[in-house]
Amino acid sequence: MARAWRQSKNRIVKNVFCFGCLFIVPLLVLAVVVYSKSKSAEALSLPVEFSSTKTDGLLQKLFYLIVLIMSDPTKSATRKAIRETWLSNNHEDVKHLFVVGSKGLAQDVLQNILEENSSHHDMVILDSINESYNSLTGKILAGFQWLHANHNFSFLLKCDDDSFVRMSPLIEELHKQPQNHLYWGFFKGGSSVFQKGKWKENDWFLCDTYLPYALGGGYVLSSDLVEFIAINALLLQQYKSEDVSVGVWLSPLKIHRVHDVRFDTEFKSRGCYNEYLITHKQSANEMREKHANLTKTGKLCQSELRVRYSYNYNWTVLPSKCCKNFDPELP
Repeated sequence: MARAWRQSKNRIVKNVFCFGCLFIVPLLVLAVVVYSKSKSAEALSLPVEFSSTKTDGLLQKLFYLIVLIMSDPTKSATRKAIRETWLSNNHEDVKHLFVVGSKGLAQDVLQNILEENSSHHDMVILDSINESYNSLTGKILAGFQWLHANHNFSFLLKCDDDSFVRMSPLIEELHKQPQNHLYWGFFKGGSSVFQKGKWKENDWFLCDTYLPYALGGGYVLSSDLVEFIAINALLLQQYKSEDVSVGVWLSPLKIHRVHDVRFDTEFKSRGCYNEYLITHKQSANEMREKHANLTKTGKLCQSELRVRYSYNYNWTVLPSKCCKNFDPELP
């Protein structure tokens, strides 16, 4: 009798447990699904940011500014002049790098740049890039990708090896600029698209003129914009002019475009003004002369000189009308 009662009791407990499972297990599954969906919704609602955290190897050091200088493998004398002039004053949180392409180089030229880099440790040698005008945009893109993958930094100054930069004033002014989403330089808008010669744009179809862009003798990008370009590199159309290409790549973005007349970065220098932060189209001798002037007198120019007029970019009108008001009062 007692045995029969215990068996009956066990059957009742088992049935109650199973009956409970029919309700409890689905409720637990439902709770997990709801929680998972809520976490997914929470993740999707977060704002998308360009920046990422880099923690290994070289990436541990944060540089405030990296100066990326586009150079030709054969121009070792020019690089020497730059190191001895406007790069000669060291800034602890600034790093400079000369970018050269090595694809198809003669063996002696390749050996020379390898030895130069062994001595100075300041060159990025891109073995996928050959040096020609047609490869300039690819070189910029590869340089941005390499930089994003290998260094942690706040800002990038891109310039050419025929540009003279006043580093200390530029860094001082950079601290006054927006610290995110910054595109700072001398902007041009409404320029006619080249239809012939080495500048001919075979792939251009966007509009009748170029989009606004900062001229390539020197411009500054915050790291978030460099990252945006680097991670989207495979999707970006490359045009003949690297500065035009950068302007196109950044054109849809809501960023700070800062036009600055102290960037003398056009295809031809506008002259010499003590206010200039960057002066384009300078020979090695002209760099040495400007550096000597700064060392002796604290001024860039022995005497200020105007060759061409400047303008303030008018952001309130279409690009075709942006840059017509040349102002003799501007440097």
